[in-house]
Amino acid sequence: MSYGQPMIAGVVTALVGFTSSFAVVLTGLRAVGASSEQAASGLFALCLVMSIGIAFLSLRYRMPITLAWSTPGAALLAGTV
Repeated sequence: MSYGQPMIAGVVTALVGFTSSFAVVLTGLRAVGASSEQAASGLFALCLVMSIGIAFLSLRYRMPITLAWSTPGAALLAGTV
């Protein structure tokens, strides 16, 4: 059984899910008063927590599992200024 195709599909899914919300989350962090450094740090922390959660759930349930952040929630955060 070849694992190449499912792994590539997982990487593409993760990249699309991440990059589609990246700008919105970054704008939301800046909108609540975060400096550029704080926004970058917050985005890094968010990515780190999500990667730990994905790894934990995938190992726990022995199947590919992904987590996603809420783009509408991030947009609401960006618009609350």
